[in-house]
Formats: sequence, structure tokens, C-alpha cells
Amino acid sequence: MKKKYLISMFLFCTLSAGSLLAQEADIAIGRYIPPEKDSVIEIFKCGDKYCGKTVCIKDNFYPEKDKDKGVPGTPYLDHNNEDPKLRTRPNLGMVFLTGFDHVGEGLYKNGRIYNPRDGKTYCGKFTALEGGNRLDLKGTLCSFTFIGKTNTWLKLGNLNLDAPNWDCTFKKK
Repeated sequence: MKKKYLISMFLFCTLSAGSLLAQEADIAIGRYIPPEKDSVIEIFKCGDKYCGKTVCIKDNFYPEKDKDKGVPGTPYLDHNNEDPKLRTRPNLGMVFLTGFDHVGEGLYKNGRIYNPRDGKTYCGKFTALEGGNRLDLKGTLCSFTFIGKTNTWLKLGNLNLDAPNWDCTFKKK
């Protein structure tokens, strides 16, 4: 009887620990506003890794003054990409955070960050803080990881994404 009880307790604890680790790993999942407050980024699970994509862009069109970058009034494209074939893909809906591993305690490492503003890809990590309400994303030069920049993103709150100047993928469904 005692042996069955110990085995049952062991199995219960093992299964419970796995469930708690999975919940902790998913703490970063959600929608965030970067410091520029010009987009909404969604962190999601992609296989056993974590990724991020742009789901909303504020004023998602080339202004008249940017004629050299795109046609005024049309949505932003990945015009700085080093691969000419990708320069016509829209920034809205783009997966630009890829391959992040959850390593524990809200820390996600070993990912890649593509920056459509300069067309470069950086090494990255992020930390989910304050119960997932804040995310600190650090991008570094892959060959010199001590050279980089950290941005703090805040969980999407009560921002009015129904305003006409917000272009969101989920509003188009």
C-alpha cells in the first residue's frame, strides 16, 4: 500500500511540475507595444520555440516625403531586406522574432531578431517580467554579443486599435 502511495505521489508531482513549467514558459505569450508605440507585436509559440510578428502598425503607409522608399499611401514593405525577393513583402504580419528557447524564469534565448528598418538580423534574447506584463528584448551583433540594445515592451492594455490609423491583421479577418 505504501509503495503504491509513493508511486502515485511521484507521478502526480512529476506531471504537475511539467504543467507548471509549461505555464511558466508561456508567460511571454501575448501582444505588446514597443517603446515607439507605432506597432503591436504578438509573441506566440512556433513549434517548441517562441516567435514574434507584427500584428498592427500605426499609420501603415508611406508618407509623401518617403517617395524614394515606397509609393505614398501604400503599406510599408520590407524594402531594406538584403534579399531582393523579400523587398515586396509587407511589414504587417511579418514574423521577425524567431527561434527563441525558453530557458527558465521568464528568460528566452538563442533567437534571431530581424529589423525591417535596416534589413539586418541580430541575435537576441528576451525576458518576461512582472507576470508577463513587461518584456525586455535585447538585440546584439551576433559576432559581438556585448554590443547591443535593449527595448522594453509593455503588454497591450486599453489602446484603441479600432482607430482608423491602426492597421491590424486581426481586424481584416
